[in-house]
Amino acid sequence: MENIKENKFAFISLSIVAFAILISVAFFISAHDFSKQGSYVEVKGLSEKIVKADTAIWSMSFEVKSNEVDSLYSDIEKNIVTIKSFLKEKGFEDSEINAAPVNIYQDTYKGSAFRYNSNNQVSVYTKKVDLAKSASNETLLLVKRGVVLSQNNISFEFSDLNSVKPEMLAEAIKNARDTASQFAKNSNSVVGSVTRGNQGVFDITDKDPGSPEYKKIRLVSTLRFLLK
Repeated sequence: MENIKENKFAFISLSIVAFAILISVAFFISAHDFSKQGSYVEVKGLSEKIVKADTAIWSMSFEVKSNEVDSLYSDIEKNIVTIKSFLKEKGFEDSEINAAPVNIYQDTYKGSAFRYNSNNQVSVYTKKVDLAKSASNETLLLVKRGVVLSQNNISFEFSDLNSVKPEMLAEAIKNARDTASQFAKNSNSVVGSVTRGNQGVFDITDKDPGSPEYKKIRLVSTLRFLLK
């Protein structure tokens, strides 16, 4: 009976020791793997691309002042009709031309020159980028027709960003990997897989002040590569 108890105790003791050894080995392997994963390099990859804008937004403003409501209305309507006629002559469609709601300010000051003052705006939203740029430089013709613009602004946008995203992202990743490979070569290592990545933001700016219809898209991605 005593022998049975002793053997049982010995078996339990050996089991505990074996289990402790297994835990130690597993911990060592895990720690070893963790230390491997701790060897990495974090680099940035750049991609730049020049594209042509696909949308133009052209805004023209004018002021009308009068002491009579009827005269104010007549002059506003005349100017809007004149501007729209000018735009249609240049090749724009009715669907591309918009007149904003009239903003009228009534000046009740006793010494004011005009009782009614209005700010008015006609805009063009079009895909005809080249036409918008050339026509916006010919608004002096409106002066001959009695319209004096207080503002004449045009901006260009590139809306089809999805068409260039895959290509630019691939280029940024490639450039990042090339940088990581150079670092690995200098440190006698080999570049492994990506463990973490930040795509970055697509930044769109004018290519230069003289040609705002061309845009520069810039992407900087940050990636972390394992080193083996």
